[in-house]
Amino acid sequence: MLSGKELKIKRVMLDIKAIEVAQYLHICKSYVSKMENGVQPIPSKIYDKWVLFLGINK
Repeated sequence: MLSGKELKIKRVMLDIKAIEVAQYLHICKSYVSKMENGVQPIPSKIYDKWVLFLGINK
């Protein structure tokens, strides 16, 4: 499982904005930010959708 920081790096490399991830996951942008910065843990349901959105093979 990738960390929030690793997901953020991948997102930036793909030129995807945090708001786009938030809209796809149906959550607010600040929640995405908190998970990427390790403030909040990433629930497995959200993680699964997130890696799918970024095109990461589990």
